[in-house]
Amino acid sequence: MRRALVVVGVLVLVAAGWLAVRGVQVVHALRAAVPGVDAVGDALRDGDVDAASARLPELQEHAATALAATRDPVWRAASALPWLGTQLDAVRDVSAALDVVASEVVPALADAAGAVGPRDLVPVDGAVPLAPVVGAQPAVAAAADAAARADALVAGIPTDGLVPPLATAVAQARGPLAEAALLLDRVDDAVALLPPMLGADGPRTYLVLVLNPAELRSGGGIVGSVAVLHAVDGRLTLGERLASRTLPRLDAPPALGAEELAVHGDRLGSIMQNVTMTPDFPRAAELAVEVWEAGGGAPVDGVLAVEPVALAHLLDVTGPVTAPDGTVLEADGVVRTLLHDAYARYPDPDATDAFFAASAAGIFDALVTVPGSPAGLVDALGRSVAERRVALWSAHAEEQERLAPSPLGGSFFDPAAADQAGVFLDDGTGTKLDYFLGAEVAVACADPVPGQGARAVLVVDLASTVPADPAELAALPSYMSTNGLGGTPTGVTRTNLTFYSPVGGRVAEIRSDGAAVGGLRGTEAGRDVAVLTATLAPGASVRYEVTVELPAGATGLGAWRTPGLEEAGTVPATTCES
Repeated sequence: MRRALVVVGVLVLVAAGWLAVRGVQVVHALRAAVPGVDAVGDALRDGDVDAASARLPELQEHAATALAATRDPVWRAASALPWLGTQLDAVRDVSAALDVVASEVVPALADAAGAVGPRDLVPVDGAVPLAPVVGAQPAVAAAADAAARADALVAGIPTDGLVPPLATAVAQARGPLAEAALLLDRVDDAVALLPPMLGADGPRTYLVLVLNPAELRSGGGIVGSVAVLHAVDGRLTLGERLASRTLPRLDAPPALGAEELAVHGDRLGSIMQNVTMTPDFPRAAELAVEVWEAGGGAPVDGVLAVEPVALAHLLDVTGPVTAPDGTVLEADGVVRTLLHDAYARYPDPDATDAFFAASAAGIFDALVTVPGSPAGLVDALGRSVAERRVALWSAHAEEQERLAPSPLGGSFFDPAAADQAGVFLDDGTGTKLDYFLGAEVAVACADPVPGQGARAVLVVDLASTVPADPAELAALPSYMSTNGLGGTPTGVTRTNLTFYSPVGGRVAEIRSDGAAVGGLRGTEAGRDVAVLTATLAPGASVRYEVTVELPAGATGLGAWRTPGLEEAGTVPATTCES
């Protein structure tokens, strides 16, 4: 018996020593792989496929070494032991995730980058080359699938019970892998959607909504003008353009749900200008199509919305564009030109809207015909989407299923945005004075309440920069400063604010400059909603602090908001403890 115990003891010591050797191999391999991952990622982001490919063999060697060590029979046997097995399984899964990245994700990305890059997406004589996009689809799909598997490996590691250094390493790996998986999923959607939506499988027709944030709506601004966009084999051409005010009011109100009516009233979708009163772009697009077809418009395959700041981003790439009336539109001044100066130049509303539409069309024409920086174009479009200044809806169900959860889809009511709060602004004055309205939104943490979950505070600061001097106020274009209906003194703005909780949360107390305030209460799409109106004299300001109770288990809150002329349409999340 003693001899047997000695043998067992020796075997245990040998196994422990061998396991230690394997552990050292894993640590060295993982550490050596990190610079390779960074170098390959940087090269691919820069479009340097050759540099990425040159570093790939080294990265794959380190990843394979780490994975092989964790598949050793001794390692597998030790994984059955309490506590130690938890540590070994975590190391194994991290190593496996790295191997997937090195052996599948990066090679597929290199193949995709070799098939299509930013320069391949620049329109040539008005047409976007679609063949490179189609050629890249298999590689992008493979990379997205592999990245999702790598992300799932690390996301599934239970961190409870891990030694602190290992728990930290797992947490550090989760962020980049989740980010990469999400990004590649979106790229996969893009390369799958682009060819058919640009007419590769047959002609497409889209309704373009040009938004005017000088008169705010939740989705960005009223629809100032509309245009018809045709796409055939990647070739884009603008057709009919007209001011939205020329489209008729619906004879019968749109079929609104009870929750929509309670929150937005029956103005939602009754005219084209008001379809963006809802913060959910797919719903706005459906209403826009209803108004369009009621006015005699032909059926469309989708709806695209764009607002002036996005046009400014594009002008950064194309350079200045001359409008039909000779006005030079430049990136630094186009927003003021469209939302301020145009009202002095064209006092008649129809003429103003026509100028607005013609200017947008001129920028579009330059975009598809004037050579520009490929990377700059991709960055400008990406920035506009990230800031929620561009949105797209498809009438084709399989395409819309991919679009809805993406940033381009603009769907506030999609499950992908369920954890976000909302702060949306609608003009209640009927003027174009929102050009002078500043709106800052931030998320702070509320003081915890014993026995309750986490709470956050939406801090909203509104400030009117409408000239307070009577002479300066009188000098503003009348169409901009008055609605012609009376009721609101010239220069005074009335803004309807709609606050949404995340799904499963609640809008609790609302305070304005320290005092509790009320407002209309309701629910929409599983969210608690509160609506109130802010009235600001020229030069005045107000602060609202809206306490939001987070859903069970949630510890952080971000928000969607109506994009401002200076502010993006999203607010970064803040982590709050319960």
